[in-house]
Amino acid sequence: MSDELGGALRELAARHETPPPLPAADVRDRARRRSRRRRAGLALGTAATTACAVTVVTLTLHTGHPAGERHRPGATPATSPAPARTPNASAPARVPRPSGRLDVDLRTLTLAGRVLRVDLRAAGRLPSGTRLTVVARTSGAVLPLRSRTEVREVKVPYLVELRAPGGRPVYAGALSFDAKVLRALFGTTGWVGLSARDAEWLHDRLRDGDQIELTTTR
Repeated sequence: MSDELGGALRELAARHETPPPLPAADVRDRARRRSRRRRAGLALGTAATTACAVTVVTLTLHTGHPAGERHRPGATPATSPAPARTPNASAPARVPRPSGRLDVDLRTLTLAGRVLRVDLRAAGRLPSGTRLTVVARTSGAVLPLRSRTEVREVKVPYLVELRAPGGRPVYAGALSFDAKVLRALFGTTGWVGLSARDAEWLHDRLRDGDQIELTTTR
């Protein structure tokens, strides 16, 4: 390129060059002010976000009413647990059903649906409704039987010993001795005589603590 052409181009560029709207110093001042405004805006935004978070936490921690818990509409009100019921002291205790029934009029002993014929001595003098409790059982025992004139010891197979209220003894067992002894028994000794087969069945069926209730049909 010739020097004349280069000079013409520089002259043309200089004539058409657009001068800057502001001096360089003003441009730098504007840039600094914009930077400060951006930093201030960011700081304010961060502070606002922090304040919102603190407000949410505060509302979450203080949802209750100052005067106490309040019922929210639509919510089921809290109820205190019902007090435990105390047993009624005046309610009568349930009396267990007797294991069997001894009918002093019919002279029968009914137990587990089976009716046994019995021979009664002295036990018939107890009032109806009396309950005899089984206290002991033995497959064979020597029983002292007190009559009006003497005390005789007799062997009784399959003996069941019962007690009436007050401790009065009543015995049930097989009739393997002289029936005259039974007829002469003193009134305080109760006796329920059975056949050997029925006495064995009764001995095996009853348990200590079982009760036999005296009844009358007349």
